[in-house]
Amino acid sequence: MSYIRKQIGWSNESNLLWELLKKLDRLIGVTGSSTGGGSSTVELADSTQLDAFGRLRVSDEYTLADYKNIYGPDVNLLQLTGNGGSSTYSFDQSLIRLGLDGTPSGFSICQSKMYHNYMAGKSQLIYISFNLNAAVATVTKDLGYFDAENGIFLRQAGDGTLSIVLRTSTSGSMTETVVGQSSWNVDKCNGTGASTFNIDITKTQLLYIDFQWLAVGRVRVGFVHDGQAIVAHEFLNSNNLAIPYMSKPNLPVRAEIYGDAEASMDYICSTVISEGGYSEAGIDWSHVIDPLVSVASGATVPLLAIRLKDNFNTYPKNRMIVRLQDFNITSTNQPLVYRLLKLPNEAALTTATGWVSVSTSGSGVEYNDGATAINYVAPGVDILTSGYVSAAQSSKSALTQGSSSSARKNYIAQNYDSTDSEIYVIEVTNGGTNSTDVGISMQWREIY
Repeated sequence: MSYIRKQIGWSNESNLLWELLKKLDRLIGVTGSSTGGGSSTVELADSTQLDAFGRLRVSDEYTLADYKNIYGPDVNLLQLTGNGGSSTYSFDQSLIRLGLDGTPSGFSICQSKMYHNYMAGKSQLIYISFNLNAAVATVTKDLGYFDAENGIFLRQAGDGTLSIVLRTSTSGSMTETVVGQSSWNVDKCNGTGASTFNIDITKTQLLYIDFQWLAVGRVRVGFVHDGQAIVAHEFLNSNNLAIPYMSKPNLPVRAEIYGDAEASMDYICSTVISEGGYSEAGIDWSHVIDPLVSVASGATVPLLAIRLKDNFNTYPKNRMIVRLQDFNITSTNQPLVYRLLKLPNEAALTTATGWVSVSTSGSGVEYNDGATAINYVAPGVDILTSGYVSAAQSSKSALTQGSSSSARKNYIAQNYDSTDSEIYVIEVTNGGTNSTDVGISMQWREIY
């Protein structure tokens, strides 16, 4: 404010123009100073115009994932209910309603399959639209970017108290820092802050989260109202904590309701964004069938499958995602039809042999080259791509549904408990009059 006043030579703070100038100053967030040599420097004040690393938000946002419930519940969302909990889709409102019927210890959880990959040095930005509805005694509602061990989220308690929560397992067990609305340190969103925003939690809202990780950075949480991002509370961790503020930055979008009374909340839409560019880091692995497998004339056989291990490097849950990069199929003397499928779980694949680790250290994937059949009627079986391999030692190499995260289904992940992974499998049909020897290889990327 003093910079603007100096430039125009204004000193009377008692009139309308002065008040307008103060509002203008808040809107543009500019401060300045003279270097004494006839030049001035201009700095942007800290605001949501800057990302979590203090960079002006002018670069393209890279969408890691988005979840829209337009034609039904998004296929990339997991739903878990128990003790009278329910998950109901509304076509007219394009939302998922999580409900409780009053049974003691009821719960309903909606969570993304993907644990979104955080890139060090990039701001991670999350938007989630929702309606928590009216508070109900003995019922808690949580919504944000979190799982059972780590995360950042909004909470509505049974008495109606709104809190912003930072959950961490850095001590070896899960703990929470719970900050009630009356203690939010940027804008309490009760009409008294600079934004004058007064939140009505029984109306639809848009939650806003951005954070640095690098294990020590800043976390901001707030709301978007009438196009304006309003920070409610920030956690300032560097130079304040002796240990990392959160164990893992790769987390899912999640909404949950739990308690002992009849209640509901609405999860509508969400997105997770990497700001300032993104290059999907990961480790590439491959596996090949050796020796070749004989396939009889007219036979249809699933020859090679891969899935995630239940745990990874002693961590009890495997939260990486795996994208198939390409595959290769060879037939010695008969034409083949091939199908690349994504299966929802182990029940969709009948196997004659056990699963084998690709590597005892380093890889989070295991393979199976002894499958006998695919259960096509199982819910969630998807044919990602299909085609032909001609006879006489020809081969086929293909990339599944585009590359990287451009394909919404081109990844596999574990289930909620990390006990039953999704599966990639290649199935072939021998279209010739004689048996043929078939070879298959897969290459994939493990991202974590």
